[in-house]
Amino acid sequence: MRRVTFTRALRWCMASASAFTVLILLTTQSRAVRVFSPWQDDPYDVVISATELLVPALALAIAIRARVRPASGDLLRGAWAVLVAVVATAVTCWASVAAGAHADVRGWQQHLMIAGLAVVTMSAVPLAVSLRRAGPATRGDTDWVEDLLAAAARLRVPTGWARRVAGVLRGHRIVATVLLTTTVSGWLALAEAMGDGLGPRPVQAAAFRVVVGAVLLTAVLVPLNAYLGLLRSSRPRRRVPVLMAALYGAAASVPVTLAFREGIGYLLDYQLGTLGDITRLVASLAAVVFLVTLLVQAFRTRRRRVSRILVGLPLALVLLVVGYLGVVTVRRVLPQELPAPTGAYGVGRMFQEWTDPGRTDPLAPSPGRPRELSVWIWYPAPRDAGGPRAPYTPGEWGRQHIPTPLPGLGEGSFAAVRTHAVDGAAVAQGRFPLVVLAPGLGLDAPVFSTLAQELAGHGYVVASLTPTYSANVTVLHGHAVASTPAGKPEAWDDKTADGLLGVWTADARFVAARAARLDRESRLAGHVDAGHPLYVGHSFGGATAFQACHDDPSCAGAVDLDGALHGDVVRTGLRAPALILGGDDSCVTGTCRAADAENQGIRRQTLRLLAAGAGPIWRYEIAGTGHFDFTDYAVIYLAAPIRALFPLGSIDGARGLRIQNAYVTQFADQAVRHLPSRLLSGDHPYPEVRALPTR
Repeated sequence: MRRVTFTRALRWCMASASAFTVLILLTTQSRAVRVFSPWQDDPYDVVISATELLVPALALAIAIRARVRPASGDLLRGAWAVLVAVVATAVTCWASVAAGAHADVRGWQQHLMIAGLAVVTMSAVPLAVSLRRAGPATRGDTDWVEDLLAAAARLRVPTGWARRVAGVLRGHRIVATVLLTTTVSGWLALAEAMGDGLGPRPVQAAAFRVVVGAVLLTAVLVPLNAYLGLLRSSRPRRRVPVLMAALYGAAASVPVTLAFREGIGYLLDYQLGTLGDITRLVASLAAVVFLVTLLVQAFRTRRRRVSRILVGLPLALVLLVVGYLGVVTVRRVLPQELPAPTGAYGVGRMFQEWTDPGRTDPLAPSPGRPRELSVWIWYPAPRDAGGPRAPYTPGEWGRQHIPTPLPGLGEGSFAAVRTHAVDGAAVAQGRFPLVVLAPGLGLDAPVFSTLAQELAGHGYVVASLTPTYSANVTVLHGHAVASTPAGKPEAWDDKTADGLLGVWTADARFVAARAARLDRESRLAGHVDAGHPLYVGHSFGGATAFQACHDDPSCAGAVDLDGALHGDVVRTGLRAPALILGGDDSCVTGTCRAADAENQGIRRQTLRLLAAGAGPIWRYEIAGTGHFDFTDYAVIYLAAPIRALFPLGSIDGARGLRIQNAYVTQFADQAVRHLPSRLLSGDHPYPEVRALPTR
């Protein structure tokens, strides 16, 4: 009876392997069929890439060995390995079907594939049942290579040279595995090059496929050989060396990283645009796994207490760092919502790229280029405007991380930030005053979305510029543009500041003039009142707002958000009304206890402005705020200790932004629309706010 069950198990193994081979090879190697396959992409394809060769090769080896040792327990072990590979592949393929992968090409061809997958899945059931009934799968006393050589000898095939080679390989199994997997991977890369091609950089692509394919197959063959004894060592059995275990751990991480690279890239906010990006990601995670495995194995194999302590300390440190990074990585992708606008309107958003033909860009890396600016525009929309929320940093704008030793590490993912604007929404009825918004040095338009949405919700068209070559990232024509030394100087003095201020001021005034044309074109036609713009800015953008308002006779007012003042406006003052909001004990408001020359200079500049100006200037300090609390970084997740690198105060970020927005919008209403403001008149509902004498 057991003999019948044993034979039946092998027959079902051959049947299941045959059905598997027909389905998988057809749906992966036939281009005409593959385009309809739900499992043609990763992460599903990584599993299939390992099993599509393994199952038929193992089935063939079982069939040959059954001729030599027809009752060997190793045959049952081989059948179990086939079953595991078939089931793993079936589960992977069904996952792709359940996830709706490539539903856009679903038709009778895909339904036929799914039917074939059902047949393969069902074939695994009787195989599993018969293997359970066949009893224990015992390990034989010879390896599979020896039995294959015996089968060849029975057919009178000379095997002397093959036995000598097998003897050498038994003494160097890892080398043999690497040679075999590299050869197979090389042939597969050659076949792909002849079939689908390898893209615009074939050498790099071929090298990547050979290396990754060899690593993938090695990661599969090493445990498979340990279970089946395909090629046994000729040396006495001993403990696996620590280094070899670490190398295997690194190799095993490669297919996992490849399979889930999109998700890992999203978690890390790491762009995967090129093969080089993928290579760096795979190599980095493999290095981490190698280090952790090396330390763990070294700790496990140490017997002396002192040795365990010496290894345990760096192991604990590495595990602590890896655990910290894991928590931070998950936390940073959790949804983060910007404070909701409090105005009566919904918020629409659009983008413009404007070229000033009258100016040559002095900040560009090469001379002679015209000055180009990327401008984000927020505008009032109907309160019930439908549509998906606009992404916080679309496309290349996601590269705007503040420069740190590891950009993006510890920062909340910009993809997780939820705005309250709708791209391309309809425009609300009416004409709306213009606000020109300038960011701080190194920053860009997106990180002032909260303030821009608040102003748009209160009935303003906000044109937020990003000073090209001064921001860490500007996106023009779909490409990210970095800062230059001229646009973001490292050394800073009054001459440098005044020179850069001239460029930024010209930018702000150009945006104000160009935005007036929106009233005659685009979706904002008939809705923009640019006759008396309001200039608002943060940090160096605040100095720009004051100087632009000084130079623009039609300026309705200016707002400085914690920005040191520079330029002619300091000496001659402002005619229009102005608002200065400063952080905790900020010298920008002119009242700080300056302990160094830089802050003393900032205070003197503000006091000179106050003495020279003719228009009213309101000044407020917001307790608990730092320099970046006037930006969206106040509410974007920042992990410790990365947060310590950002100038943020102790105030709750959302509350700080609500206070800032309340003062800015009420000042705008009074300066532009001549509506009385209770906040500017002396009502102080926020205990964090300290009002300074109005001049």
